[in-house]
Formats: sequence, structure tokens, C-alpha cells
Amino acid sequence: MDFTMYDTLLQLPLFQGLGKNDITEILSKVKFHFQKYEPGEYVFRQGDACSEVGFLLGGTLVAETFSRSQTYQFIEELPVPSVIELYSLFGIRPLFHASYRAVTEVNMLTIDKGYLSEIVGGYVPCSLNFSNIICTRAQYLYQHIWSDVTGDLDIRFTQFLMRRSSRPAGHKLLRIKMEDLAVLLDDRRINVSRMLNALQAEGVIHLRRKEIEIPALEKLLQRPFSR
Repeated sequence: MDFTMYDTLLQLPLFQGLGKNDITEILSKVKFHFQKYEPGEYVFRQGDACSEVGFLLGGTLVAETFSRSQTYQFIEELPVPSVIELYSLFGIRPLFHASYRAVTEVNMLTIDKGYLSEIVGGYVPCSLNFSNIICTRAQYLYQHIWSDVTGDLDIRFTQFLMRRSSRPAGHKLLRIKMEDLAVLLDDRRINVSRMLNALQAEGVIHLRRKEIEIPALEKLLQRPFSR
């Protein structure tokens, strides 16, 4: 067996806990597709049918999500390795919820969901890993759905970002008009502008025309909020 392949699969959350014999058996009957994407290319697009699961193996990949109203776009960088929308493979709406664009050269591994079903059904560690990924995602969303959107404006802005992030860390970018953000935060535009400029002065965000860059969301979360 190719030990490079073995090491590659073991670093992915779905395959952790498998032995060498299990992975050898999986490789003999499952079709894995390895692909490279150049900067600017899209791996998946928001709204397309989700018929395969993708694993980010290397490079910089961002998830781009438009709001239903098309008034803003939220972009976040994915860590390596990452599994792409495992939760979108099944259910009543098996569609990608975001578009995934390569920023640098990106290495991806994809598996058709038919083969994925065989793996999850045939290997206990994979079944447990699959359940853990789905349940963790559901618990994360449930926590944010039921959290109160309260506090001062800087707190509400941070909660807005958290509700749209797949993880509470990493690089994020929000493309939005100031007046639209003011409506979403239920405050006056001038107050939102002052709050954002104060955060920029602290170095936790960068402001550009119709863009708010958050270099590291964890630093925004760690700051002492106003009360």
C-alpha cells in the first residue's frame, strides 16, 4: 500500500481510527478522485447539487456565502485539512450552502456519496466519525440559534459574525453596505460606523469600502467587550 495515501487518509476526520488493513480494503474498492485547482477556480458552487464529499488537503480555500436577500456576502478561510459540507449530502435539501473558491493552488480529494455510504456503513470508526461531525455541526448551530442577540453594539456585531461562521476562529471577510449592516444590527448607521472604527483602532478588524476584514476571529472574541 502507498503509505503516502495511508497517511493522507488518516489525517482526515472521517478516517481517523482506522487500521492499515481497513484502509487497504477501502482503497481497493472505493474510487478516490484527487484534483488540483488553480487560484480563482471554484471547487463547488452555492446551490449546486451536493453529490460528493470533498476534503481539502492543501492550499488556501475560502467558503463564500451570499445571504438570501443578496445584500451581503460572508467569506471565510478553511483550515487544512477540512471536510466540505458533509451535512449537505443527505436530507431534504442536498445542495451546497456556499461556494468554495481556491485562493492559492488547492489540492482536493473527493468521494461520491454512494461510495461514502458504503464506507460509513461498513466501518465502525467511520460511522462514529461521520455521526460526530454531523452532531457537532448541529450542536454548534443550535447553540447560536438559541443564544440571545443582546448587549452593546460591538457584542451584537461579534454575535452576527459567529452565527455565520463554521468555526470560531480564522480569517473572515464580510462584504456589506454600512446601512445594510445597521439594519441587521438594529442600530443607527452612525453608531455602527463608530463601533467599527473603534474595532479597527484596536487592530481586530480592517475596514475598506463595503468590506470588513476580520484577520483572526478568535482575537475579536478575546477582546474585552464594552458593557
